Amino acid sequence: MFRFANPEYLWLFLAIPFVIILFWMWRLNRKKKLQSFADNQLLDVLIKDDSKYKPFIKLILSILIMSSLIIALAGPQIGSKLEKVKRSGIEIMFVLDVSNSMLAEDIQPNRLERAKQIIVRMLDNLQQDKVGLIVFAGNSFLQVPLTTDYSAVRLLLPIIGPDMIGLQGTALGKSIDLARVSFSEDKTVKKAIIIISDGENHEDDAVGAAKVAAENGIKIYTIGMGSPSGAPIPLSKASNDFLKDKDGQVVISKMSPEMLTEIATSGKGKFVMGSQRFSDISQILNDLSGLQKKQFDEMVYTDYDDKFYYFLWAALVLIIIDVFISEKRNPFLSKLKLFKGE
Repeated sequence: MFRFANPEYLWLFLAIPFVIILFWMWRLNRKKKLQSFADNQLLDVLIKDDSKYKPFIKLILSILIMSSLIIALAGPQIGSKLEKVKRSGIEIMFVLDVSNSMLAEDIQPNRLERAKQIIVRMLDNLQQDKVGLIVFAGNSFLQVPLTTDYSAVRLLLPIIGPDMIGLQGTALGKSIDLARVSFSEDKTVKKAIIIISDGENHEDDAVGAAKVAAENGIKIYTIGMGSPSGAPIPLSKASNDFLKDKDGQVVISKMSPEMLTEIATSGKGKFVMGSQRFSDISQILNDLSGLQKKQFDEMVYTDYDDKFYYFLWAALVLIIIDVFISEKRNPFLSKLKLFKGE
């Protein structure tokens, strides 16, 4: 099994696009200054030793060096010792709404990002329970099957968004049905579904699906994201444009506490607001901790071998290559005319 000991360092990859942007800005600024000094024909004579390609080669090498160092910092590890351990817990399926309405900003930073924060906070308070993750909009998809490896859920959460599902909408009933069949067949294990949504159900019979789940011994909890007064749905972060209806009016997405309460009641669970304090979520955690735990055996890796040094060696080799590549033209290669323009 592969994992990162320090996955938070992977966020440093976000710096690479800025490095590329800075490189292009430097190139454009350099070109502008040179053109203000002399025309192109004279520049070709004055700086004939400059290579057109080597700066880009060195940029690629720099990006590869950065990537290798970031991965090394993240601490790649491979499981080396597999053992059977006894655990005691329940099965929990997180069902996350990723419809466009979850981008509304009536809670900060928006409903979807707040929902992700709630899942992380709940994972921090779970121990030996098995968890899974389903995302839904017009369709539902199982993203993480039941597992005790909470890091699998944490790693996936940052990339989850409305673009993961082509068919938009809010089919709560389908997501409940998928969650129900994604649990194990062991009827002695307590099971719970935690739905995190704004409750705008326009597609199917979510209440009926909740009743079926309850009949199969599955409790359903709902966490409401947003406010009853609602907010517009931004189309992009780069503009102030919002989603409009066919008449050109801005669509106001409102959280539906009535729908979410009815689903939770039918599922013999509880509804809480997710837009206020994290302490409200403790009501669900207290309920889950009160459910009877089932002991089970699981094969887990109890020891891991560090592999970061492979990436450090790769970075070192790339640095040496970079040092020996000059940005000037190579006279010998220029004579060979391997590159047009060299």
